[in-house]
Amino acid sequence: MDFKKKLRTRLYLAISYIILGCIMIAASFIMKPDNEFISSFGIALAVVGLVRLRNYVIITRSEERIKKQEILETDERNIFIVNKARSVSFIVYTLLLCVAVIVLSFLNMHQIAMWISLSVFLLIAVYWISYFIIRKKS
Repeated sequence: MDFKKKLRTRLYLAISYIILGCIMIAASFIMKPDNEFISSFGIALAVVGLVRLRNYVIITRSEERIKKQEILETDERNIFIVNKARSVSFIVYTLLLCVAVIVLSFLNMHQIAMWISLSVFLLIAVYWISYFIIRKKS
């Protein structure tokens, strides 16, 4: 994929974060005025989108910055670090969710434990599906 297309995709993703964040903020006021979780999550999502948008603007100001960022992102050491960090994050997050399911089950919060179990299953299913797709393409 052309690096400029990759940057454009990131721009669209940042805008999507901002829009979803604003929708969540609006929904929190429409649904319940005391729904702090949804509004807080919406604010966090919008802020992440704004930061990513700012990074896009900074990188795309000049061709020199675009080239510098492309070199940085295609460096094998950086690619290894990013992939390793993703792998560790996936493992730690999955294990934390499994521990949460066990704790919630002992606390008789079976409904929440079930939803977390389903999310763990979906996370692992998405991992394996993408693994086989990527393996086939490589």
